[in-house]
Amino acid sequence: MSSFDQFDPFRDCYPMTKEKLGNVYIFNHITFDNDTLGIRYGSMKDCKDIEEVFQNLKFDVIIYNDLTYVEILQKLYNIAKKDYSNFDCLVIFVLTHGRNGKLFARDIDYYPDVYWKNFNDRSSFMHKPKLIFIQGPRGDEADDGVRILKTIPTKTDTTYLIPHIPDVLLMYSCYDGSYSWRCGITGSSFVQCLSKEFKLRAKHDDILTLLTFVNQRISKYFIRLPDNIRDDKRQIGTIVSTLTRVLYLNPVNK
Repeated sequence: MSSFDQFDPFRDCYPMTKEKLGNVYIFNHITFDNDTLGIRYGSMKDCKDIEEVFQNLKFDVIIYNDLTYVEILQKLYNIAKKDYSNFDCLVIFVLTHGRNGKLFARDIDYYPDVYWKNFNDRSSFMHKPKLIFIQGPRGDEADDGVRILKTIPTKTDTTYLIPHIPDVLLMYSCYDGSYSWRCGITGSSFVQCLSKEFKLRAKHDDILTLLTFVNQRISKYFIRLPDNIRDDKRQIGTIVSTLTRVLYLNPVNK
């Protein structure tokens, strides 16, 4: 029986009943061919925390490190071909540098829509939630919160790519044009706040409520850097959702 045949249009929540809820794919980038991009210290700490959180939620976690653009496309193609009939949910994390609406692979930059457009016509993914989290800068502006010490003008791409298919949730670590903070020891603000809130709330809150509290935690989080111009900077995540049901990652709430 196909996923479409099992689909109940009147159900309020996505079914999360499988023994393994799904797979989490982490596209983790630490080093790049372009030396000016810099090494993403702290990213392995983020990977470890994501893995711990989602394994506790009955997901299998697969990590890909420092892939080229072509390698990313190949992995996504293979994921999209996978028979997902025995899973309820797909999760993708992208940890990398970003600029002007694009993300960086090890070798070149690219648009982020590659992470959702491959699943548009795959029957085993139909009506199943697909969660995509992107940790990476989307510009050079730093958010001071109340007071602004310095603003760096940026030219951002006018094409703002969002999912155009149902059952997708996309969360960026920051808003368009802004910087996403990361510490070489403790990891990125976004992933660390997300990991803490998932541990606290994933057992009883739906995903959109949970991510609202992730943003609340991020908004209170600040990072101190040696350069006082970038001291006490903050950020806020942005969420785009085409989910058509309430999603609980804890199967008890099905």
